[in-house]
Amino acid sequence: MTKNTKKNTSSPAQPAPGSAASCSAPDTPAPGGVVVFLKYAVKILVTAGIVAVLVYSSKKHGTFDGVDFSGLNWGWLGAAFLLYLVHLFVNAWRWRLLLAYRAIPCSLFSAFSLTTQSFFFSLVMPGGAIGGDVIRAGFLAYRVPKGQKFDGVFTILMDRFTGMIGIFLTVFLALPFAWRYLDGTDPRAKLLTFALLGASAAGLLAAVVIFLHRQLEKLAFFRWGEEFGARLTHGFSTKLLTALDSYSGATKEIVWCVIASILGVNLVLGLCFYCVCLAFSSSLAPLFAPIVAAITVGNIAGLIPLTMSGIGLRDYFVAAILGAAIAELPDCPVAELAPTLVMTGVIIAGGLFGGIFFLFDNPRKKQPPQAPAPPEE
Repeated sequence: MTKNTKKNTSSPAQPAPGSAASCSAPDTPAPGGVVVFLKYAVKILVTAGIVAVLVYSSKKHGTFDGVDFSGLNWGWLGAAFLLYLVHLFVNAWRWRLLLAYRAIPCSLFSAFSLTTQSFFFSLVMPGGAIGGDVIRAGFLAYRVPKGQKFDGVFTILMDRFTGMIGIFLTVFLALPFAWRYLDGTDPRAKLLTFALLGASAAGLLAAVVIFLHRQLEKLAFFRWGEEFGARLTHGFSTKLLTALDSYSGATKEIVWCVIASILGVNLVLGLCFYCVCLAFSSSLAPLFAPIVAAITVGNIAGLIPLTMSGIGLRDYFVAAILGAAIAELPDCPVAELAPTLVMTGVIIAGGLFGGIFFLFDNPRKKQPPQAPAPPEE
């Protein structure tokens, strides 16, 4: 008997790679998949729970009685949906501006397609907006040359970064026109609103520090903070700051992105919600400023990854501020939660709109078939 034969017969218990025995293990679900599923289920329960509590509380106080959704003005609702699509288009234009700065080939149509698809997946993935961005990064990788994949993915982070600066600035621009309404909100809602405003101020300060970090490195305390952050994140924070330095010459593009975020994204969302309110009653027409402030604060709350796409958390803050404003109107028949829930419906419909692009403009479907791998000898 040869030496090779002995070696083969000496270990019969070890299955060959790809054999039936080696494939029997995946019958049990992977622990990571179970955790993701549980997170997804918890988010759905939290979202449904918050909405249920809001509806129950409104019914308990009688503010939800007599709401007639069948009497909505569909013209105003159509205008609201079109404005939401405009908001999606500006998001795509803002991102394409960053792609163009990095000389990454991507048409405006492709940017719009991938942006709407990311909004679609943010509705159905556990990660919310972050999960949608992960999908957008994966689809972008199919459209750009191999050497530009990292730069392309990093533009998504920069797009999200400038978008957050825009929403933080918008809330401080709109809040002076609606400040007095905060006193009329529930004390808990008022306290949580102030917490969101504090987080927004901290976010703006962090953005200034990030953009000026090279100048601030002259300070010993700041250098110590950078070194501590690098140790804490295993060097990721250093890589992130180095990547941000590649946009040091993109001042004009970043300024335009922030302006687009304020005017074309957040203000347009305010107009969208304003149209939803007018669909209920024209008596809400004088409340433009508190309506914009309400939806902006609500969208900041929606960034917290506790519910599905911010649903529930957004509704809580929007209804609180809108309710305080409606209370000052004489004999206004509109319950504050009703326009809030319809606005959530518009957001969901806009997200589902991205599903059309996923079905017909999926970049994976456009890839040429790969050549079969040569057989193993």
